[in-house]
Amino acid sequence: MRNNRVFTILIVFLLTLSSCNVNNNTQIVDEDIGEAADENTQNESSDSVLPNNLKPEFQPDLKELHQASVYTINMEIELEGAVIRVEGSQEVIYTNQESVPLEEIYFRLFPNVGGDYLAVSNIHVDGNPIEPSMEFSNTALRLDLHEPLAPGESTTITMFFDEVVPSEMGGNYGLYVYFDEILALDAFFPIIPVYNDEGWNVEEPPQNADMIFADVAFFSVTVDAPKEFVLAAGGRETERVENSDRQIVTFAGGPQRDFYLAASPRFVFESTWVDGAKLTSYFVEEFRSSGERVLEIGANALSAFSDRFGPYPYNELDLVSTPMQAGGMEYSNIVAIGIYFYDPESTLRGVPGSVFLESATAHEVGHEWFYCQVMSDQIDEPWLDESLVQYVTYLYYLDTYGSQAADGFKESLHQRWERVAKEPIPIGMPAKDYSPMEYGAIVYGRGALFFEALTEEMGQGPFESFLREYVDTYRWGIAEPRDLKELAEESCGCDLSQVFTDWGIIY
Repeated sequence: MRNNRVFTILIVFLLTLSSCNVNNNTQIVDEDIGEAADENTQNESSDSVLPNNLKPEFQPDLKELHQASVYTINMEIELEGAVIRVEGSQEVIYTNQESVPLEEIYFRLFPNVGGDYLAVSNIHVDGNPIEPSMEFSNTALRLDLHEPLAPGESTTITMFFDEVVPSEMGGNYGLYVYFDEILALDAFFPIIPVYNDEGWNVEEPPQNADMIFADVAFFSVTVDAPKEFVLAAGGRETERVENSDRQIVTFAGGPQRDFYLAASPRFVFESTWVDGAKLTSYFVEEFRSSGERVLEIGANALSAFSDRFGPYPYNELDLVSTPMQAGGMEYSNIVAIGIYFYDPESTLRGVPGSVFLESATAHEVGHEWFYCQVMSDQIDEPWLDESLVQYVTYLYYLDTYGSQAADGFKESLHQRWERVAKEPIPIGMPAKDYSPMEYGAIVYGRGALFFEALTEEMGQGPFESFLREYVDTYRWGIAEPRDLKELAEESCGCDLSQVFTDWGIIY
């Protein structure tokens, strides 16, 4: 750990009064819209101390989130031959928002799902050293507090972290990797999970399912990286310093569930504006046509979903092409799309990759409402966001192309379910209870069709009002199955118990 370098980063930023962005990539930007959005960003409340990237109309939400965790991360990315090493320091101001004292605090170390890649050291709680306990195959770190943390009280936790990023795609869809000169840092830092009526949500990570289950937090992340790397991150850039071979960039983000970073010397990008949000597509030059197509798809999806579920709350959204063993992955105000589908020659099960590129992009943009804004337990209740967002993807096709295209996507949901011979496997099971084949067929196939049945039971108008109210009610919070059911019943004035039971949902 080069602690002197981390210290230097902090000093540089304290002394730097302005940033200098010298990136010369071409951007497709409506100048009038762009200037208006820049003015909005500058009009943020001057007394706000929370790093955030919310649009002005969502700035009042910050007052209700004053107890959310605040992460300050300083990290250095080093390219050592063909190997990426990440070193950094992290401070978390954590407030007990529960009704009971907390005797311990957990952090998840998700890079260790694929091996022991992430190491943590020099941990202090309120300035006092503390020895951690490692659990669940080194994917959970427990800190036993010297004194219980009472409801409403805060504590400051600091630590160093060090990781060597794998060069082959492994655990959790290969999302954490440096491959073909593209760095994808999925959940790369220690992150505090949700505490609820079950206690701390820590368990052995399942083979299926997305893994992050976190309360909203605020992030200030300073990245020291090789200058040739183009950085795409879940937050807005607030500071930049460059020298002959390095760049030091600070990103501010929140309220959000995570912080994601992708970087590559191969990245180029194009941007546009949608309803006051800057939308940027990052891709490699050889797949430029697909990268520009992703920008168009993302713009259509962002517009359609804003109309249906309420405005997109952030100043920007990034769409980034990365290697992975999945079609895409959602993060807060940034989504990753599998680079395989950018190749115009790619196919999957005889279907052109461009077809999957569109559905994956629309799907991941949908998660900006149902994951980022409204969180649910992705491990124990994966249907609550993944099945819903599959149905939301159907709505994207309906709004963008009409009923014929939407029916074509709906047929793909039936085809997924057909992989398990359309067995009526419950959609409401935890991820670990499905086989890999069942998980894809039920959560992404049958589960989405549940929302079609729910629409028919409620009526089209009440269902549409319900989804918008669902986002408004649980924005920045966490929803459970009973919350969705009760709100749906309020919207339609009907009893939906039978339809939930028929599809295997426990509430």
